[in-house]
Amino acid sequence: MYKVTAYFKNTIVSKKFHDLYDAIDFRDLADAHYPKEVTFEKVKDMKEFIYNNWNNVMDYEKNPLRHIPDINTRHMVMQVLAWMWCIAFSLIVGSWTAFGISAVGHIILLGAIAITVATFETAKRSPSTFDFRSGYHSASRTRQSMWINGKKIALDPRDPGGEHE
Repeated sequence: MYKVTAYFKNTIVSKKFHDLYDAIDFRDLADAHYPKEVTFEKVKDMKEFIYNNWNNVMDYEKNPLRHIPDINTRHMVMQVLAWMWCIAFSLIVGSWTAFGISAVGHIILLGAIAITVATFETAKRSPSTFDFRSGYHSASRTRQSMWINGKKIALDPRDPGGEHE
C-alpha cells in the first residue's frame, strides 16, 4: 500500500493506493497544483502484514522447508510442527482435551491440504489420469485377452468388463 500526501497552504490532501502506478499518478497530479510539499511512502497495513506472515510460515514454496525436495517429506515435517504447536497450545491452556481436539483438527486440515496438492500435481503432470470418457475397463480388458491356468483366452470385445459383472 502506498500513501501520497500533498501539503498545500490551507489544506492537506492524503490518499492511499494499493497500486504503485496509481500512487505515482496521484503524486504527479498533486504536484501539478503547486503544493508546498508532496510525500510518497510505502505503508504496510495490518491485513497485508498478516497475509505475508501467514504465507511465510504456511506456504511450502516460501518457508524454509522449500529446500526439502520431496513434497511428502515436507508434508510430514509440517505435520510434526503442527503437532508440536498442538501440544504447546494444550499445555498453555492446561487441557489434554484441547490437545486432542487441536491435534485432530490439524491432522484433518493438513491432510486435506496434502490431498489437494497431490490432486493438483497429478492433474498437472498426468491429466490423462482424470479422463473417464472411455468408461471403466479393468487392466486385463484393455489387452483383449487373459491368461488362465497357462492358457490364453480371448475375451469378448463387446463386454467392457469390470470387477462386478
